[in-house]
Amino acid sequence: MSSSYELYNRIIGTLRPLVTVTNRKQLNNWVWIIVGILLAESIALSKIALHIPVGSEEEEFRITTIRRWLKNPKIDVWAFYEPVLKHVLTGWTAVEAVVILDGVLVFGDRLQIFRLSLRHGQRAIPLVWTVLTGPGLTQAEKLEAMLTRAATVLQPRVKRVRFLADAGFRDCDWAELCLKLGWHYNIRLAASTVGWFSSTHVRCRMDELGVQPGQRRYFQDVALTLTAQWSANLSITWSEGDAKHAPELIVVMSDQVACRQRLTEYGWRMDIEESFRDDQSGGFDMEHTQLQHPERLERLLLAQAVATLWCHELGEYVLQQGDRCRREIDAGLERELSVFQLGWRWLQRCVSTAIRRLPRFQAELKPLRLVPVVKLSNC
Repeated sequence: MSSSYELYNRIIGTLRPLVTVTNRKQLNNWVWIIVGILLAESIALSKIALHIPVGSEEEEFRITTIRRWLKNPKIDVWAFYEPVLKHVLTGWTAVEAVVILDGVLVFGDRLQIFRLSLRHGQRAIPLVWTVLTGPGLTQAEKLEAMLTRAATVLQPRVKRVRFLADAGFRDCDWAELCLKLGWHYNIRLAASTVGWFSSTHVRCRMDELGVQPGQRRYFQDVALTLTAQWSANLSITWSEGDAKHAPELIVVMSDQVACRQRLTEYGWRMDIEESFRDDQSGGFDMEHTQLQHPERLERLLLAQAVATLWCHELGEYVLQQGDRCRREIDAGLERELSVFQLGWRWLQRCVSTAIRRLPRFQAELKPLRLVPVVKLSNC
């Protein structure tokens, strides 16, 4: 049996009882696209088609089959993904779920993917996503429906939710939406944001407060913007900077008391940046997609999301097996790869050397927390 069929059988057995479809071909083709992404290490349709053994021997026919699935309006992304996500979150009821919102430009900066992800093992897995045309900032109202879908799934399955976002989502509307959804929030503000500091009766910009590199300052109940339309607690410090980046003022607003913990929590937002890196040069080559229609790209991301879930699941498996197993794909005495990359490389090794060692996809993840890897350059 080919490696494509081996992967297909390991995925379809779990997805078939979870996902309700009107036509079995919808489910079958979804799984074949997932298999193609995993084996091609890319979401380019021509590369995916190389690993699909069913249908015509002609590549163009197989690519057309993929395109038809992506164009099919009956493929409701959330209807397919929601039951999978609910299954993944089994056992998370005692956990604070950390969700991270970010955007990435693709197709020559003509499309922007906005994705809310769930922190898992120093990386993040996709929760919900949408694709909008054009670069630039977006308003909370445009993504409210997306975040509400996530809240509906998370609320009964986790203890509480913490929302993290960078200064691209600094409008107070984002904070207001979080409270509406029952979430705590840690959102970075622009250094030019104006605040009214009631304790000192001073109104000034954040970069006029005099916070020096190496310092941390905390301010409670600060009225923000020139119209003082929102009050929040501010935790302020500086980034360390490096050879490529100068230190930056970090201002984090939150509904909870300002303290060092708020800054630590905001730092977890880096997990999604590394996960986008996994999606791009480190894994699925997402940045080079040629899809021009937002709804088709959203369906392709549905297949990629399951591929990502399985890689995280396999990464957990490798860690559970111990160092002897890990060092087959991660040679250091200490772990040097992210949980995603551990799973990704384990799948590649099993496909190449011993497919019988590859566990089936179960749509199950533990609320895994790991210390940072030893060498970030290798993650």
